[in-house]
Amino acid sequence: MALISAMSEAMFHALSEMKTGEVWRLYCTSKYIYSGRGINNTVRWRSLVLDFSFDGRIGGTSYNNTEWYMWTSGSHIKSDTQWRYDEVVNGERTFIAPGVKVVSGSAEYDPYGNIISDTRQYAPNDVATSYENYLMNTGVDPFDPLGVGFYNQTFLKLRHLSLSWELPGRWTDKIGMKNVAVSFIGQNLLLWTKDFKYSDPDKASDNINSPSIRYMGGSVKFNF
Repeated sequence: MALISAMSEAMFHALSEMKTGEVWRLYCTSKYIYSGRGINNTVRWRSLVLDFSFDGRIGGTSYNNTEWYMWTSGSHIKSDTQWRYDEVVNGERTFIAPGVKVVSGSAEYDPYGNIISDTRQYAPNDVATSYENYLMNTGVDPFDPLGVGFYNQTFLKLRHLSLSWELPGRWTDKIGMKNVAVSFIGQNLLLWTKDFKYSDPDKASDNINSPSIRYMGGSVKFNF
């Protein structure tokens, strides 16, 4: 009996009536995308000055190649399952993929791949298969409701933060200076994402992108 994934089957039926351009727009756009200037502010309290900048994106989707490579290579943390243990250690294939199997009938297609006749009947899948082969061939979480590798690009990032302290005038007068400011400076200190977990959605697309570099440092400013 032919074994097929319900996810792939449903996707095929949904997309078979769409043109290539329409499919691309379906996955590479969303209902709305907002990427503004963010929130920038400077707060002063006595001799302390706090400066910070938040920005991010709301909406939009992007294919996550990092996740795909992690699934296919077996390095994704979610791929460490009992099914994998059974196959590698015990030599047993116990993984039953979510989906259906064809129990009768067949489908006919025209030269362009469109279905012209479909008499197939389905039943819930109960055929165990290789968990490793499944991941290597699909590259997606078998229990992801989308299962196509596209993720929401919504994120919020603390782009810049600096905290400065101006030394008291009675101190600077003793060393002949008008003022002295000591500062801590950081960039890309915090990142919150809706879907992206192992790569940075700050870029338009992901292809094993390096994460944004986190900078931390300090400075001392003298004014004579």
